[in-house]
Amino acid sequence: MAASLRPLFLAIIPLLMISSLISSSECQGLGFYWGENPHAGNLTEICLNGTGTYEYVAIAFLNFEGSKTVLSIDDHCNPSIPDKCASLGPMIDFCKGQGIKVFLSLGGRPDLSPDDAQKVADDIWNNFLNNSAGHGPLNATVDGIDFHIQSGSNQNLDVLAQALSAYSTPDKKVYLSAAPLCQIPDDYLDAAIRTGVFDYVWVQFFDDPSCEYRPESPSPLITSWIAWSCYLDKYNTTLFLGLTGDSDADGYIPCVPLVIEILLFVERFPKYGGIMMLQGKYYCLLSSEKIRSYVNSDVMAYGRKSMNKFQAI
Repeated sequence: MAASLRPLFLAIIPLLMISSLISSSECQGLGFYWGENPHAGNLTEICLNGTGTYEYVAIAFLNFEGSKTVLSIDDHCNPSIPDKCASLGPMIDFCKGQGIKVFLSLGGRPDLSPDDAQKVADDIWNNFLNNSAGHGPLNATVDGIDFHIQSGSNQNLDVLAQALSAYSTPDKKVYLSAAPLCQIPDDYLDAAIRTGVFDYVWVQFFDDPSCEYRPESPSPLITSWIAWSCYLDKYNTTLFLGLTGDSDADGYIPCVPLVIEILLFVERFPKYGGIMMLQGKYYCLLSSEKIRSYVNSDVMAYGRKSMNKFQAI
């Protein structure tokens, strides 16, 4: 560990001692958003190269335009071009075949009445989730729906979440995830999250000084992580460390400080679900050897290993 990082590691040792009393989550994984960047690469290739690395992918976006939705997956999917979106079907099926849960992410500017919310839920179920209703616009079905709403109206997103959750059966689970900003409560997703129907919440711990990592101190991120863990404590959901891979963005965390200073802390919490790359390049997530040992790993063994490394400096 570089000498300049030693004060940061020492600063979180008291928190690590406290968190050693907390059980580690047994449900952990890595995920990424795909579809916003035309240069992100072929989804099939990413899922193939990421076999054993990724557990989740969120395809962005199914955008709201008021009470309507339209697929907008960069140049990968243009609904006005016949079969353009359908070409994603084999990619989605391949990723699912690798054991990766595939989500379709909701974005845009919603403006929903309660009736609109139920209708949108019905449409999403029939077009993207229901295996028996045909392959739909994507020529495949996804495993779940992600809420990535940062504009428009926040009304009745909770109704939409509950309506989608109601489609789950013992034979077909509809997974739900949310990607709130780090401020609690989130302006758009708070009511929806408080329904308790979300399986995963990947909080965006960047682009906000109150929660982002800073080279001189990890404390804003750590404080925000603790607050989110408490906020979600009564819900049956897991909390993900939502990160940016854009090295120019505020809150960007280079791989090595991330692993050494942050994961050792956050993975000790029962709500810890893993890491979700919400923005930018995939940087160290594509180098699974740098991250994978800190997800689905034995926490105490890792803690001893890291302390031994630190003591050897």
